[in-house]
Amino acid sequence: MSIPKDGKQKYKEAYSHNLLAKDWDISLAALDSYATEQGWDKEHKLYWQDVALEVLKKGTEEHNLVATKELLRAVGITRPVGRPSKSEVQKHLAIEAHIANEFAEDVARLKAVK
Repeated sequence: MSIPKDGKQKYKEAYSHNLLAKDWDISLAALDSYATEQGWDKEHKLYWQDVALEVLKKGTEEHNLVATKELLRAVGITRPVGRPSKSEVQKHLAIEAHIANEFAEDVARLKAVK
């Protein structure tokens, strides 16, 4: 393979591995398999995640609401503390409605027995 000495750094920072493979005159499959063997694919992913987080941090500093929401989603905080998700609220309401229906049926049945 004709991978240069600084190939690891170029692979890690590359936006397009297809263009990189063409520049190095190797197939994309060969480049991907070599990168996987060397662990470059994981470093590439971490590098671009760090770049994306830095961009989101800058957007947050500029009070960009969309960047703030994306940054919160990226770090795993999707809702303000204490606020349940919509599906949890709907599930809770459905359970309450079911219990209320059962109670009304029981009361009607007990009144019919007297």
